[in-house]
Amino acid sequence: MDNNRFIRLLVRNFLFWLSRKIDHPLVPADALQINFTFNCNLRCKMCSMHERMESNKALNRPVDLDIDTIKKLIREGADMKVRSLILIGGEPFLEPRLFELVAYGVSCGITSITVVTNGTIMSEKLVEEMFKSRLSSLSVSIDASSEESFARIRGQKYLAKIIANINLINEMKEQRKENIPSICCVCTIMDQNLEELTGVIELCRQLKIGKIIFQPVVGDNTDQAKADAGSDVFVKPERFQVLDNAINAIIQYKKSSADNFDFIANSLQNLESIKKYLRGRSGAEKMNCYAGFNRIQIVQEGKVYFCVKQPEHEATFGDVKRDSLRSLWYSGRARVLRKLIRKCDKPCLQWCSYRDDFDVIVAERQKSELFK
Repeated sequence: MDNNRFIRLLVRNFLFWLSRKIDHPLVPADALQINFTFNCNLRCKMCSMHERMESNKALNRPVDLDIDTIKKLIREGADMKVRSLILIGGEPFLEPRLFELVAYGVSCGITSITVVTNGTIMSEKLVEEMFKSRLSSLSVSIDASSEESFARIRGQKYLAKIIANINLINEMKEQRKENIPSICCVCTIMDQNLEELTGVIELCRQLKIGKIIFQPVVGDNTDQAKADAGSDVFVKPERFQVLDNAINAIIQYKKSSADNFDFIANSLQNLESIKKYLRGRSGAEKMNCYAGFNRIQIVQEGKVYFCVKQPEHEATFGDVKRDSLRSLWYSGRARVLRKLIRKCDKPCLQWCSYRDDFDVIVAERQKSELFK
């Protein structure tokens, strides 16, 4: 790492650290995340999106953001100097104007744009649109290495389809001599896939995926604060040793070479923490959560989202159609919720609570020690 980048990294990291201390952002967020639809073509075991969509419909509450509002958010996020844009659902590929939004983000000056997808809906035409829009990154969810386990988790035997779609993107990248979109895999760790986590790593390597992120399951992915260790997807006590063996295997893989170290995006500390979290014990250690600072999250109802305990506090506020993103992000209400986030004693270990930049310096040191 060159000295100039190191200094910039230190300054930005310090400002994020200080922001958390005073419950007020002193530096632009790393990312703008727009959860623009609940709609999805899958009914995954660990996902509450469909139930939330049906609940909202019954209450006559919004289930999608319209295109004009999404463009407004992208434009305002760019004005706030956010570094990247994340478009997520539900399933974003169900939106026919998805790549119009990506292209709009690029035109606003946001060059780091990620679409989070289950990877099942793709065609040569869609991939062509992907290239034209200049999408920089695709995040694909893969939670199993066998079709049978995939179906138990995701509801249908779609793993072969996802593999074919990723191969299609790679082939078209080679034909066009393109290096974007880069592809990463997000794998949710749960009771149903502990035996296949190393298999997912091997599969991702075969598919020429750039990196893999492991994250533990949450009780309700429409509300990360609702951790439920009694849920079917949480690891049963009699399988804690299986969990430890699976995580240890990931750690050993990460430590086996410099390339593998980078391929597993999780830090070594994070992987160890997942063991405790899935035992319902992660509150025993203090972890700094940067939710409310590193990522501006907008939910399908058109409000800013903060992951505080929803039964006790309203976790969404404002109206992004009416109010400016800047006024909401720096509002007094946001400050109140940031204080509540800082008091959270049950970290969910989801990627939105982390800042990759904090791990870079530690990771570089660990890598230099491991691979002298």
